[in-house]
Amino acid sequence: MIRFDGVSLGYGDRTIVRDIDIEVPDGQTIVILGDSGSGKSTILKGVLGILKPQAGRILVDGSDVGELDEEGLLAYRQRIGMVFQEGALFDSHTVGENIGFWLWEHTDWPDEKIEDRVRTLLRFVGLEEVIDKMPDELSGGMKRRVAIARAMAPQDPLVMLYDEPTTGLDPFTSSTICDLIRHVQSEFKAMSLVVTHDIHDAFRLGDLFMFIHESRVVLTGTRKEIEQSNEPFVKAFISI
Repeated sequence: MIRFDGVSLGYGDRTIVRDIDIEVPDGQTIVILGDSGSGKSTILKGVLGILKPQAGRILVDGSDVGELDEEGLLAYRQRIGMVFQEGALFDSHTVGENIGFWLWEHTDWPDEKIEDRVRTLLRFVGLEEVIDKMPDELSGGMKRRVAIARAMAPQDPLVMLYDEPTTGLDPFTSSTICDLIRHVQSEFKAMSLVVTHDIHDAFRLGDLFMFIHESRVVLTGTRKEIEQSNEPFVKAFISI
């Protein structure tokens, strides 16, 4: 379970998003929606432990993320997969090197074991044949699938974080990426947090939804609760 208990996040004295209270049950996906600059990606940084809460606690599988020391954070992040906007692959590395990078940097695994892990993950996302290709040889959708494989490299994920995973993709490819995200959730029983502007992708992915407006959470709930809401910002957002 992921639990936000009165959480406020920001930089220095500046608060970006405040007073978050929500629980994400094991194996479920919460989609975070809101206008630009509202703090959606900041929440992901809090879960990663990059930002410590200015107030409140972020609890993941019983651990208070803000209280973890450097060694504890390293172990914790091995169970957290992060998929950045537009994939964010290393342009100078092959697909296989991108996926294996963390393992080469942080483990003493032999090359054969790392290659086996890389191939296993590429098979999972349906792309084993591109292991030796460079990122600029891939389509946008293929880059996102590689990014998802890379996020799972350390070990099977407890939590997956996705920051605008379908931005810039055509509707068919977006649907394919949404299906893969749901497959990761189903296969590994992973809790997922997805940041998106796209309400159609949100409804494909989410079990729960959180809307942020003017630094505050204005509504959380299921799809039915969202669609029946009279909150003006939410009504405007889902009618786009």
